[in-house]
Amino acid sequence: MVDEATPLPDVEAEAARVLERAAQAKLLVRLLGGAAVGMHRHSAFPPQLQRRYGDIDVVVKKGQDRGLKRLLEDLGYTPNRSFNNLHGDRRLLYYDERNARQLDIFIGTFRMCHAIDLDDRLELHPTTLAPADLLLTKLQIVKINAKDIIDSQALLLEHAVERGPGDLIDLARLVQVTSRDWGWYTTFTDNLERLTPEENSPLPAEAAGQIADRVATLQQALATAPKSLGWKARAVVGRRVPWYELPEEIGGG
Repeated sequence: MVDEATPLPDVEAEAARVLERAAQAKLLVRLLGGAAVGMHRHSAFPPQLQRRYGDIDVVVKKGQDRGLKRLLEDLGYTPNRSFNNLHGDRRLLYYDERNARQLDIFIGTFRMCHAIDLDDRLELHPTTLAPADLLLTKLQIVKINAKDIIDSQALLLEHAVERGPGDLIDLARLVQVTSRDWGWYTTFTDNLERLTPEENSPLPAEAAGQIADRVATLQQALATAPKSLGWKARAVVGRRVPWYELPEEIGGG
């Protein structure tokens, strides 16, 4: 018999368990991060895009965080009380001590190097953020690492780049976010350039070509989209002034 208060060893299975129990409690919770990318695995990723996922990251709708806190403690998680008391209006941390993992909760808004409001977008996909929002959370990292590049390439390989809802990377959403904010645009497009596989990439040729084509589609659309007055004003200042925050990473499992 499964102990409800014992998190599962497999991170993807445990993420699915948390989401299922949240849905039963009528809490609007969606997965982000690497485990969310794994849930968009429609077919086997090429070996070069496969990796082990570490912690669990979720977004909960504003006003429902209290219910999620109670649920997580029932599911065997331990709160970081000092962090939660300090930042609990926008972010919470919990630990799965048995499996040495961290569960990170964003309340309505994802805020790291840049901020993005997700409260009205949580119902676009039944378990994770919509693919475009997942890509935004990955490519907003100024000091991007290999894991985030791998995850972003996997998202591009698994999803067509088009305008509209559905299981695709919604180009309209990416234009909306990056054409209003020069900082968002700059970080996102800097990182987007890193996703194009090199000529000698170990990726299968078909996969590398698919990713490169979709990167090019995004670059063209974002560069030519009309920009807001605020975007244009900030562009004049350019890179002379930092356009991002560098959040402190809180160590977990």
